[in-house]
Amino acid sequence: MVHTHHVRSTAAVVLCVGIAALPQAAQAQEVRKPFHIPSGPAVNSITEFARQAGVNVLASGENLAGVETPEVHGNLTVSEALAKLLSGTTLTSRVNTSGAIFILSMARKHDADKDSIRNNTMTATIPMQRRATCCAVMLALGSAGAAYAQGDETPPDAALKNDEPAVVVVTGMRASLENARNRKRNGESISDSIVADDIGKLPDQNIAEAAQRIPGVQLSRNKGEGSGIQIRGLGQNKIVLNGLEMFGAGGEYNGRSFGLEDLPADVLAGIDVNKTSSADEIEGGLGGYVNIRTRMPFDFKGRNATLSAKATDYKMDGGAGNKTKGQVSALFSDRWQTGVGEMGLLVNVAHAESVYGLTENQVERTEAVSNFAGSGKTVTLPIGMFTGNGHHGDRQRDTLVASFQWRPNADLNLFANYIHIDYLLRNNFQTARVYHGTAAAPFTLWGDSNSDGSDNLRSGTFINNSMTDTSVVGDEHRKSRLFDIGGKWNNRGPLTIKGRLAHNETAVVNSLYEWGINATIPGMKMTLNDGAPYGLSVSGVDLNNLANYHPNYLLAIQLDGTQRNTSATLDANYRLDGGMLQSIDFGVRANDYTRHSFGFVNFYCIASCGGTASMANVDPALLHQVPAAESRQIGPYWTFATSAVRSQAALRSLYGLPASEQFTQDQDQLNNEKTLAAYARINYEVDVAGMPLTGNLGVRAIETRLYGESYGANAAGTLVLQTSKSTRHDFLPSYNGNLALRNDLNLRLGASKTLAPVNFGLMSAATTITNQVQHDARAGNPALQPFTSKNLDLSLEHYFGRNGVAYLGAFHKKVDGFIQTVAEQRMINGEQYNVSTFKSSGTSRIKGLEAGYQQFFDMLPAPFDGLGMQANYTYVESQAATAVAGKTVPLEGLSKNSYNLIAMYEKDKFKARLAYNWRNGYVASTTSSGAQGVPIFAKASGTLDFSIGYDVTKQLSVVLDAVNLNGAVGETYYGNPHNQANYQPLNKRVGVQARYTF
Repeated sequence: MVHTHHVRSTAAVVLCVGIAALPQAAQAQEVRKPFHIPSGPAVNSITEFARQAGVNVLASGENLAGVETPEVHGNLTVSEALAKLLSGTTLTSRVNTSGAIFILSMARKHDADKDSIRNNTMTATIPMQRRATCCAVMLALGSAGAAYAQGDETPPDAALKNDEPAVVVVTGMRASLENARNRKRNGESISDSIVADDIGKLPDQNIAEAAQRIPGVQLSRNKGEGSGIQIRGLGQNKIVLNGLEMFGAGGEYNGRSFGLEDLPADVLAGIDVNKTSSADEIEGGLGGYVNIRTRMPFDFKGRNATLSAKATDYKMDGGAGNKTKGQVSALFSDRWQTGVGEMGLLVNVAHAESVYGLTENQVERTEAVSNFAGSGKTVTLPIGMFTGNGHHGDRQRDTLVASFQWRPNADLNLFANYIHIDYLLRNNFQTARVYHGTAAAPFTLWGDSNSDGSDNLRSGTFINNSMTDTSVVGDEHRKSRLFDIGGKWNNRGPLTIKGRLAHNETAVVNSLYEWGINATIPGMKMTLNDGAPYGLSVSGVDLNNLANYHPNYLLAIQLDGTQRNTSATLDANYRLDGGMLQSIDFGVRANDYTRHSFGFVNFYCIASCGGTASMANVDPALLHQVPAAESRQIGPYWTFATSAVRSQAALRSLYGLPASEQFTQDQDQLNNEKTLAAYARINYEVDVAGMPLTGNLGVRAIETRLYGESYGANAAGTLVLQTSKSTRHDFLPSYNGNLALRNDLNLRLGASKTLAPVNFGLMSAATTITNQVQHDARAGNPALQPFTSKNLDLSLEHYFGRNGVAYLGAFHKKVDGFIQTVAEQRMINGEQYNVSTFKSSGTSRIKGLEAGYQQFFDMLPAPFDGLGMQANYTYVESQAATAVAGKTVPLEGLSKNSYNLIAMYEKDKFKARLAYNWRNGYVASTTSSGAQGVPIFAKASGTLDFSIGYDVTKQLSVVLDAVNLNGAVGETYYGNPHNQANYQPLNKRVGVQARYTF
């Protein structure tokens, strides 16, 4: 959104680069005068400097965007004041023959620009596409920007005096697009960003769902919400919060990842996805490096307070009805001058609640039955089906972000941050699992043929079937705390030093309790569908009669974990004077991470898991009849009540089970990882055929020391403590180059080696017996090596207008170390066991293309000048090794084709967005325990989201948004589309949000 207002004629002067300077006396710049310029965004500081110095300053908004300058105080010459103002930044200055000062970015200055400054012909070197951008000085992250025009041009407002410039303030979607574009353009690597439109608002309410708008990023869902992302086909990505690791917040009790679903979007400033690597980045990402950014007090010019509240109506599936949940966030930030420098404080709190109701049609794994129903044919069919497979639950997120910044003087900047995240997911789940018995006529087949020569069942009838009803409660609770302190020092010389000390603590509790009862089903008919829910009906039994049900089992699982991580970093930049080498970056990082996981996995048979004891005399308060609206297929059926399963005590007492569970040694695992990393990076600039080539070349060296403890069975079958130690050294080279073919056209090249560590849960030294009768066991593999990838990236980027960009990229990755599950024969207690363990696979390859475009069409006549669009497309091919020699499959979770189409409109007080995200089919799993080695595939799907906002006043805005307007469905299948695995309608939601800025 664009507003125009006036500034006083004495409030001078950030000029566009294309405006000629007025003559000035160079001697005037050496006269001492008082300067009082506070620290802050460069666009404000340089404007104030020009006013106090009384000189013309010419600068490009692109160069100033996102740059912070120190405070300047005292009686100084103009030269001294300017040197202090630009110290420690990426900005430099030049003075032309007229005495005008040009502000340039050291990362973007060109020799052609130097000649133009000297000859006072700067305009001649700027293409028309760039002039519009240069003539508006923007602030990053949605703050105000300004443009000053002086000369022969008539002011846009006829009422303006000739010496009274206009200030253009850009907010909303235009500002977010421009800021994201500038981050991409000014970045050292191939990257993409999403920036919040306003305080407390990303384009999507969920962080992962917002990230899916970025080219090459694909989304995975958990119970109706986006929960994880793959970047160019890889899920092994380094996800950091404000550049820091947070372990154990990603849904797995053994840590290693930060969960995008844990943090509400209300506290975020934006997300950056670096797709090529740089030596200064923390190692650990194969696909990319994702930095989630919160706000800092110096992001704002002064005091800022915002309150936001939202109510969302969740339209749930399977008879669960609609429920409304709320979320609220508040931000307060202020900065002030003291006798010891400038200080700033920010506090951001958010509370968000959501709910879901998902009834999925789930089909059990397939099997091939010979002589099916006496037909002489081999038929592939599921062993059973789930009906009434209803997930009901809620999420709660509470977040506190507190930040303090202190700039004691122009040389030193200090900060301290505290972030607290509390995420709770409560899941209630009832299902009836019907397993087929003996096949009978009639039946129908699809008429196709599988690789084993079998046909696929379309519909069939069966006798002597069984049904297991279950009631499940499963919760995930994660609490994370992150502390960090640090600072940056520069004494206006060539050396800049940054230091940081951080500590993260996370506690995770994952629990699941499943109570089962069973019944005999004399007759059953199942119908397999393709593109629609399956069909299931039963006969010969009254499922309303509790006498037909029998108690069966209890499965009790609790897997908890604690993670503690302390890191210290020291980074330095040494700026060189002239020549090809511009500067050198170097630094060290020490990290100490301890992870402890513990819990139990216990299974109890009730009445021998198949007795005839009746449920008729069970206290009705312990039972629940699932209604027909949720069961969908077989009508109402009985199971245990969720309240009884949660409290446990009454059910345990009823069936004589232990009153509580104890942690067991076989689930106890301790790991410690110490890493010491050092890097060096050379930043250069050189002319290639008259075109400036900038970039960096570096290497990161890492020493990793691992120690592990776990309990497992020895050769005698006794649980004993087993330990493992190892030391590893890795060297990760990286190169990033940017060739400016024109001022508006960049050609980027990236080449690197990256790595990702193995999940600690797979590296246990223990062997655990899982079934003594069948002689089954599982074992970890401490010798597993990290995933490694060699990467090559190329990108052509065209920048135009104020926020327009179009780009085309290509990439290739060669990945080693993907892990396979394999079976081995081992002797335990003198008997041979089938041991399931892990090994690193062969080489996988990923290659693809990306294309994107964004623009607001300001050149159109009103009211169409409010229109804008974003579009991007990704094509990816991949080959991953399988446990079968010579066989490959695409990587899990990777669609070959995906795209985003986003239509936008923003005019005056009104803004709207319509976004469609689509991806084609992909491999959902090759290792699912239920599939027993059969690959599971997902079908193509797309979701349509919408939002519309209105600024009631300058302080108050209202937004209406809707998610999944088109009622998208998730569907998976076993190997063949005629063997459906799961059919799940996704929830819709509609929300209304009000935001007030004080």
